[in-house]
Order: sequence, then C-alpha cells, then structure tokens
Amino acid sequence: MATAFAVAQDTGSDSLARDIEIAFPASGPHDREIRLKLLRRLHAHYVAYMGGPEEFSVIPRLNHDPAITAIEDAWLAWEDRQVDREDLPATGAEFRDWFLTTADRHTQPEFCTYLAEEATLDEIALFFMGEELVDSKFDDLMALVQIGTQGHTKLTIAENYWDEMGEGNIEQVHTRMFEHSARYMRAHLDKSGVDYANLHFPEAYENAALLLQYGIHRHLNPRALGAMGVLEQSASPRFQAMVDGCLRLGVPADVIDYQRIHVHVDADHGAEWFEGVFVPLVDHSPELLREISLGVLTRVRVANGYYARIWDAMKELR
Repeated sequence: MATAFAVAQDTGSDSLARDIEIAFPASGPHDREIRLKLLRRLHAHYVAYMGGPEEFSVIPRLNHDPAITAIEDAWLAWEDRQVDREDLPATGAEFRDWFLTTADRHTQPEFCTYLAEEATLDEIALFFMGEELVDSKFDDLMALVQIGTQGHTKLTIAENYWDEMGEGNIEQVHTRMFEHSARYMRAHLDKSGVDYANLHFPEAYENAALLLQYGIHRHLNPRALGAMGVLEQSASPRFQAMVDGCLRLGVPADVIDYQRIHVHVDADHGAEWFEGVFVPLVDHSPELLREISLGVLTRVRVANGYYARIWDAMKELR
C-alpha cells in the first residue's frame, strides 16, 4: 500500500508532501504551524461534505481529492502511533472497567473547577467558540454513526438522535439551542475586541476534525462509536461547570439552556450508550473490540490536548 508521503508526491505537490512529513513525522516533534494548516484544510473539507441540500454544488466528492486522502492517511497513522496497544482491553469482559477508567481521565476536573469558579466571561466565551467546532455538527454525527447498525445498537443511537432533535420541538433541537448560546458569546467577544485567532491552534482542529473523520468514513465507524461513547460518558461535569460559571457571571438563563439540559442528558446517554451500543458489539470479534477501543483512547488523547491548550488560550486573555 502506498504511503501518505507517496500519495502526496503522486498529486504533483512536493510542497504538500513536505508539509505532511513534518506535520505527522514518524518520530520526533512536529511543526505546529504546518500541522494547523493541514488540519484546518481537513476540517473545512469535512464540514463542506456535510453541507445541506442547498449547497449541493460545492459538496466535495468523498476521497476524490488525493491531497485530502494523503493528509488523512498521515494523520490517522500518526494518531495510531500515539496509542499504547498494551492499554487496550483484550476481551469484552475487560472492556467495562477499562472504559469507565479511561472515561474518567477525560473529565478534566481542574479545568472544570476553573470554569465554574475563576474564568472570566471573555474566557468562557472563547471556550464556547472552541466547542462550536464540535457541537455545531453533533446531530449530523449522531445520524452518521447510526448507518449500518442493527438491533439495540440502532435503537440506542436513534433514541439519542431523537433527543438531539429536541424530541420533535424545533426550538429544542440541540444544535439550534447551541447556536443561540454561541451568538451571545460571539457578540460578547466582538464587544470585548477578542481576536478569534486565539482559537487557531492544532489541538482545536484535531478535536473538531477527529469525530468528523470517524463519522464520514464508514470503515472508521467503530472508532466513531468509541469516541462518541466516551464523549457522552464524560461531558456532564464540563457542562455543569459551564452552567455554574455562567450563572456566577450573570449570563442570561436562556443562553445556558443548552448546557443545562446536557448535564443530565449526557449522563443518561453515557449509560445508555454503554449498554445499548458497546455491550452488543465488544464480544463480536477481537478486531471490532480493538477498533472501538482505539476510538476511545484517541478521542481521550486528542481532547485532553485540546482542553489543556484552550485553557492556556483562555488565561492569555487576562
């Protein structure tokens, strides 16, 4: 199989080949600026792919762009090299305790305490904008991971999707509610003169593009299920911290409705996802167990890096 470097060369772009090599090296440090450039290109491609019907003329053909394929292959291989294979569960019976322990490493207690008790409104608003890169497409991701599933797995994802759809109430559709919050926070940042360039770092686009990559590419569906499962399992403390911080700072109640409902919704979804999605699948084969577990670990690694970096960016606003 051709390497990503070779694929990039085949596109006739020596510059792209060099960028890929230094952004996702086989060993050693990577170039953050080049990595950011490539990840932003991937993210824009994924978002365009998920465009609505009115955008049909600009929706890219999946895997039609050899440069995108080269970047994807290099990034996916790089992420896989970061995983300690000894940390993967060997059997479905081991998965429950392993998953709960791994998810616990994703709750960011120090960061949550900072959001709730110390962060300024500028800082919280900047964090909202970082979260928008993921949350604004979450309902579409939930729809994508449902494709091809069966039985209890499909019903569990369908129930979660129905929650995302506000149980049929358009004003309660979760992405619509999030956009209401985001408009308020965006206006606040504009009024404060905060430069959105504070969000332009590789970890933000890794966090945003990972779930999009997993959801869009059907062969990565097990990783998507793992990544979204650990997200659902661990998100409630962050939502509670956002609610507490916003209440402390006098943010209007309607602006934090999205965060407030997710304190409980995601706690329920996490338990339902484990029983309804993971339990029927993890005993199917060692290969499927490995792919689900790789999705869990990669999401935790990428998201932990994102939270550490955005916390730094928030504190730089002081």
